This record gives sequence, C-alpha cells and structure tokens, in this order.
Amino acid sequence: MQNLSAFVALLSTLLLFSACQNRPFAITHEIKADCEYYSMKSAQCLDEAQMLKQIEPYKVIFIGDHHPQDALHHKIASLITSLSDKGIRVHLANEWFYPEDEKVLEDFSNNTIDEKEFLKQIEWNKRLKYYKYDSFKPMYEAVKRGNGRLYGINLTKQDRKKISDQNLSAMDQNERLFNEGLDLDATPHKNFIMHFFSHCHAAKPDESLQECRKRMYRVQVAWDSKMALESYKLAQRLKHDEKLIVFAGALHIENELGIPLRFSRLSTIPTLSIIPLGSQTREISNGLGDYLLFYQQKREMP
Repeated sequence: MQNLSAFVALLSTLLLFSACQNRPFAITHEIKADCEYYSMKSAQCLDEAQMLKQIEPYKVIFIGDHHPQDALHHKIASLITSLSDKGIRVHLANEWFYPEDEKVLEDFSNNTIDEKEFLKQIEWNKRLKYYKYDSFKPMYEAVKRGNGRLYGINLTKQDRKKISDQNLSAMDQNERLFNEGLDLDATPHKNFIMHFFSHCHAAKPDESLQECRKRMYRVQVAWDSKMALESYKLAQRLKHDEKLIVFAGALHIENELGIPLRFSRLSTIPTLSIIPLGSQTREISNGLGDYLLFYQQKREMP
C-alpha cells in the first residue's frame, strides 16, 4: 500500500511538472521612462558610455531599423562616432544596397564622388523613393568621418523576383544552389513572420492565399539568408580594430530569427543585436534582442 501511495505521489508530481512545462510562460521587462539603452540580459538601463563597453568585445553588431525615423538614425550615428573616437573603424552594411553597388559605395566612402553623384549613381530616388536620404545621412557621414566603409548585402529586386517565381531557367548555377539551400522549415521564424503575410494578395489569378504566403515566405528567407551570407563574408575580412554594423529592418533581426540565425550557421564570430523601440514602449517581452535602443518616435505621414 505504501508503495502504491508513493507511486501515485510520484506520478502526480510528474504530471504537474509536465503541465508546467507545457504552460505558456512569458517574461516581461518593465522599463523606466528615461531609459536610453536597455540590456535584456542584465535587466538594466544603460547610457551610451555603458553601452559602448557592452559593444566592445563584439565584432559584428546587428541593429534593427524603423525607417524612416530621424531620431533613431541620429542615435546610431552618435554610437558610430563614439566608437570611432575610441579608435575603432566602423563599417556599415545596409539592407537597401546590393553587393553589386560596391564600386559606388567605395567611391562615396572614400569621398571620390560627392553626395550628389552618389545619389545619382545609386538611384536613391528610384530605389528608396519613400525614404528621404537626409534621414540616413548622419549615419553615413559618421562612418565616413571614421574612415569606415558602406557596403550592400541584399538581393536585387530582379533576384528576388526569380526566387519568388521559382524561375530556375533564369538563374545561373550559383543562384540555383542558393535557392535550393534555403531553409524554409525554421518553425520559430515561420511562426514569428508568417502573420505579417496574412493580407497577402495573390499576384496570379490561380494562386491561393496559402500559395501566396508560401511564396512570400520563401522570398523573406532568401532575403535574410543573402544578407547573412554577405555579412559573413565582410566579417571574415575584419581587422582587430574594426567592427561591422549590419543595419536592416527590425523584422530581419528581432528575436534573433532572421539574419542573426542564418549568420550563426555560417560563423562562430560572437554577435549582439540591438532592437529599436519608440520611447512610449515600456513593457517588453523577453527575447526580442540582446539590447534595446529607445528613441523619440515620430508619427509617419498617412
């Protein structure tokens, strides 16, 4: 009888533990209104000087963007300038530039061409017609003052269309290998990003909503994978006094599921992520990023 009682008690404990394991559990951080940076690991508010000490050991830093938010870009520019003042050469890899832009980005970084010629050659008004250059200018100027370089890491619009359409005949061998190697089964990433495609509009008359979302997810994974691959190539070239900031839309970096996930599969280089949040956001779910950057968010025009 005693053995039976002990068995029942043990079974009850195991069932209770199993139920706890399966129960959703979320940690939230309540953050002071005057917080500039916030460490998700130590649950502490940091000023810029303290943040610089946190960054120091890391060669690759992923920073999310909310474009176009001038205040955010000024804060990132300040961070770049402060790193440069410490003798660190900061390179900035951008989502909206391509590896094919290397020559014009190099010429602009080296002041071989001026701003007007850069904007013309990069076709800013065509490529980024919804975003004013002046919003991003403080970051680019900070990089240039510190003798850093601007780089492009994204797929071109034409390459994204090939992947979207699965137009294999238009791909060269390297493009086909890249397409075949895409990991479309990273469940946490799929669960995180898929609801953003809930209003997917079928581009083809015979395409269902499910097929449209599947196609869009393939392009999203290709987008992240390409930026991770190009960031990895740049990181391999970093010298001891250099850092690489990978700057892309926050959804590509949040929860370490986009670019950081793909980068970690290619490299053992330690990285950290900084996620921007509007200053009115004060209760944060755990796991969003390593650090949070708060800024005064402006309302976008309708």
